[in-house]
Formats: sequence, C-alpha cells, structure tokens
Amino acid sequence: MAAGGTGGLGGSKAVDLSAVQAAQAKADAAEVIASQESSEMSFVRDVPDSSNPAAATRTKKKEETFKSLESRRKGEAKTDKKTETGDKSGQDLADKYTQGNSEVSGSDLRGIRDQLSDNSSSEDVLNLLASKFNDPALQALALDYLVQTTPSSSADLKEALVQARNTLLQQHGTKVSGGRNVLFASQQYGEALGVPPSSLRDIYNVVTTTNLNCHQLLDLLKGQYSHEEMGKVSSFLLNGMSADLKSEGPSVEPPKLQLLMSEIRNLQAILTSYEFFDSRAPTILDSLKTEGHTISPNVNSRSLADAFQGMINDKFPSSSKMERSLQELVGNETEVQTAVMNLFVTALNNTSARLYASASKRQDLKMMMLNTLDSINRDNEDYPKATDFPKPYPWS
Repeated sequence: MAAGGTGGLGGSKAVDLSAVQAAQAKADAAEVIASQESSEMSFVRDVPDSSNPAAATRTKKKEETFKSLESRRKGEAKTDKKTETGDKSGQDLADKYTQGNSEVSGSDLRGIRDQLSDNSSSEDVLNLLASKFNDPALQALALDYLVQTTPSSSADLKEALVQARNTLLQQHGTKVSGGRNVLFASQQYGEALGVPPSSLRDIYNVVTTTNLNCHQLLDLLKGQYSHEEMGKVSSFLLNGMSADLKSEGPSVEPPKLQLLMSEIRNLQAILTSYEFFDSRAPTILDSLKTEGHTISPNVNSRSLADAFQGMINDKFPSSSKMERSLQELVGNETEVQTAVMNLFVTALNNTSARLYASASKRQDLKMMMLNTLDSINRDNEDYPKATDFPKPYPWS
C-alpha cells in the first residue's frame, strides 16, 4: 500500500539520483539560452535598416535565434549544475552562443576550450584569446562560454577564466559592452559595406568615447569612406546607438548617447546636402563648359558642396566673404560665379533645416547670397536690376 515511499518498505524501488540530476542539468542547460538578445533585436524591430533591405530577412532570423549574452552571464549562478551535462551539452552551448554570428563559430569556441588545461592561468587564457580574436567583444563572448561550460571540478581553471574576464572588462569595458550591443548591427552593415564588422565597432567606440560634433564626424569618415559609404556608416552609428541605449547595459551614459544621436542626425543632414549637389552640379557645370566657359578640374559637386557648407557654417558670414570664396572656387568669370551662387541659393531651400541654427539664420544667408549675386553682376548689363521691375503700387 505504501508503494510511493522512498525510505521505508523493502519492496520499493530506489530512486536513480544520477538520472534525476542529468534530467535537471539538461533542463538547466536549455535555460541558459532561453532569453533573446534585447538590445540588438530591439534595433531590428524598432529601427529597420533602410540602407540594406536585403539583409532584413537574415536579421529577422537572427532575432529569432540569438540569445542574450547578459542572460547567459546571469545564469552562471547555476553553473555547477549546468556544466555537469558532459561534452554534448558543451557542444550545444557553443553552437547556441554563436548562432547567427558571422565572426565566431561553435567550433571556434570548442577549439579554444580544448586548448586549455586545468593549469592554464588567466594570462594564458587572455593570450590564447588574443591570438584568436582582435576584438575585445569577441574575446568576452568566448570567455562567457568558457566560464559557463567549465565544470566545478576544474576549480583552478574556472577561477583563472573568471579572473581573465574581469581583467578584460577592466581594460576594455567600454569596447566590450558597446561591441556586444552593436554586434549584429556591425555584422549586417559590415556585409553591406564589404568591410570587417570589427572596423565598424572600432569607429563606434571612437565616436562614443569622444565628443565629436557633426562636422568633426564628417572629417573622421571622409578619410575612410566614400560619400555613399558614409551614409551607410552614419546609419549604422545611429541604429547602433539606438540599440545601445535600449540595452540592459549601455556602453556610455544614456544622456551622452542621446546627444551623440542628435549629432549623427546632423551628420546625415550634411550628407543629404552633398547628395543635392551630386544631383544638380554636374548638369550645371556641363552646361557652362558647353557654353565655352573654363571650369577648373577641381570644381566638382564635392568641392561645391564643401564651399556651401563653409558658407552656411561661417560664424560671421557676409556678402563680401561669400564673393571672395566664390572667386577662389571658380575664378573671375561672372557667368560661372552667377550660376554657382544661384545653385547655392537653391540649395538653401532644398536641404535639411538641421543645417541652420534657425529659420531666420537661413533667411539671412539667403539675403547675403542674393546681395552677392547683385555685387558680382554690378557691371553686367544683362543682369536684372531692382529698377527693372515695376513697383506694385503707384505710391510705393
């Protein structure tokens, strides 16, 4: 009658403790990979990539499969149970840690684990990881896996791994946290740009650890990327900052991230002004050449856009300064100067309001440019004068 007891009757079956422990360990191992990556996947949901639509499907798959590194580290309190599951569980965890990751594979992590011994020191661990990955974010990912899967029976090795991870975080904490938060964004945009994802994470680290304004950001990117590529990089930075801001552990303070995001949007506004000149300037310059005017090879859409940016960002603009800049840019031919200044006036009305301190500043710049047009055409009999137009009212 007492068949369910565990201690009393001789006829009852003994409980197989090892089987119970194995089942529990298997359940716990599954728990390690249970929660999704909140920071990076919120970027995918909330800020879709407009510059590389073809990557949307791949990124969606990553959203469905990638599991939070933060959740894995939080689960290390239960490591003693989770790491008793044997080699098969370790192999499964390696694959789960790297699922959807184009830079690290499960076999990479297993290979690193196999090269360690119980006598490995924290320095040995860091040296081994540095030989495999240059990026601290990837080194940290490997250390998370190693700490998670090293059994309690290898106490010395586990202590060395924890110490190695602490040292890495002390030396490269911002790179690690920022790299984690923008990991998949850097891989997606890296593929679109044809550059290593780690190079984008390096730029992200430079931008988030300095106080660059939009013009300084433009100068930073100019030396490395084409105009079209700068648009994609700025998109990566903005989306990465959005993901970083929404993460459980932003790499920098949220107020600073928000200020940086505003500067990135200003940078994008500047880039759109370059797009305007790319679309308009070639036609105008070709027309001037057809009419027989001499155009320097140095005068192109990029140099015109640079000159325009210089004029609208001058702290103390004036018509005389604009006229001098125009002469230095295109020479002394009145028709060429007129065509270029008219293009600048048109650009004022076809570029983002973010480029100007206020609507009144924009209007002031327009009046200065119109005055410049009048000045350079003062001896041009064909140029319309104010007196050429009838007054609207007899008493005006």
